[in-house]
Amino acid sequence: MEGSDDLSSHYTVFEGSSEQDVMSCKIFWNSVSLQPPLESRLVTGDMDQRRRAAASPRLQKNYAHELPIEDIQNEQLIYQAQKEDYLEQKAIYLEAAQRREEIIALLKKQREDRIKKEAISLPFKPVITEREQRSCPSHKDIEVLEDVKAVRQLQ
Repeated sequence: MEGSDDLSSHYTVFEGSSEQDVMSCKIFWNSVSLQPPLESRLVTGDMDQRRRAAASPRLQKNYAHELPIEDIQNEQLIYQAQKEDYLEQKAIYLEAAQRREEIIALLKKQREDRIKKEAISLPFKPVITEREQRSCPSHKDIEVLEDVKAVRQLQ
């Protein structure tokens, strides 16, 4: 009996409990087990391996030779259609770029012509000082004054 006292100190005894309670407790205590620390495990479920496994050294099959001829022809048609679409888009962009360059060249030429004409007419223009500019009413000012006079005459 001394041996039985020794065992009871290490184990939990369910005296007077129903069989169902005993089974539930056994299932619970069996499910609760301490896992080893992460450092001592070689592989864990929540971490990815650092390196992939080496690939097999055997040669890979070339599946292109195994495809039916219809599939190869379809792929070639699709490739050809994509290539044509690409070339059409490229032509459109090149045409737009060429038009842009022509417009820029035309604007540059018009600007140079205008500068030349201004340079030719510059000696013949009267020199107007700032004071004269302030004292002379501008064309807009003259129109406004005429409008004011016309309104006064109507009243």
